[in-house]
Amino acid sequence: MEKIRFIVRGSDDSSALADFLAMIKGDPEIELVDTIGPADRPHTAVVAVAPEMAPAFEQRVGNLHQLMIERDRPLSLFNKTANFLHQSERNTNG
Repeated sequence: MEKIRFIVRGSDDSSALADFLAMIKGDPEIELVDTIGPADRPHTAVVAVAPEMAPAFEQRVGNLHQLMIERDRPLSLFNKTANFLHQSERNTNG
């Protein structure tokens, strides 16, 4: 099953992202895909969760006011419509 990926970043220079990474470490339902920034102090994390967990995860992290969260969306230079949307957001009815 394809997981839904999110980009999570600290809204300021606080330790909020480091605290978040420590919180999810060892959680089998949250996959840390990558971090961006210096190894000892990343500013952004890419995480993945199962589709059924995505809404609750997004809301939980969104309620942590020192973090910003958004769905990771593939970038495309050529197809700016259907391929831009995340698979869960595509209209499959036609």
